[in-house]
Amino acid sequence: MAEDRQDRQDRQIGDADLTSMTGGDEARARALRKTLQRLADSDKAGPALQEMAREVLSGRVGLREAMRVGAYADALGEKLAEGRRAYEAIPREERERQMEAARDYLAKQRAEIDRERSEAALRRGQKHNR
Repeated sequence: MAEDRQDRQDRQIGDADLTSMTGGDEARARALRKTLQRLADSDKAGPALQEMAREVLSGRVGLREAMRVGAYADALGEKLAEGRRAYEAIPREERERQMEAARDYLAKQRAEIDRERSEAALRRGQKHNR
């Protein structure tokens, strides 16, 4: 019983657990998971968002379900409004640079996923050849 509880506490969701939130885009799911990890580890996020990220990453709460929790939704709404104001204050050229950086980041995530799949396929092939 205690082992089951510990397994649930140690469990971390994977990218695949978030693909429904990203329209099936694995790179965006990976980016979302990494963002949740940064939120969980950041004191700047505030206690409500930190807790929400930890709950989602542990698999105890789904992201959609978490958005129905008032404290989480309020904290996220505040951060999004803050981010939107900051984004709108950025000159157009800088916004375009940031969008390009975001596209590059997602391309790197896709390449990382492809590389991991290739390595896993190679390992599976080596197991079968023994």
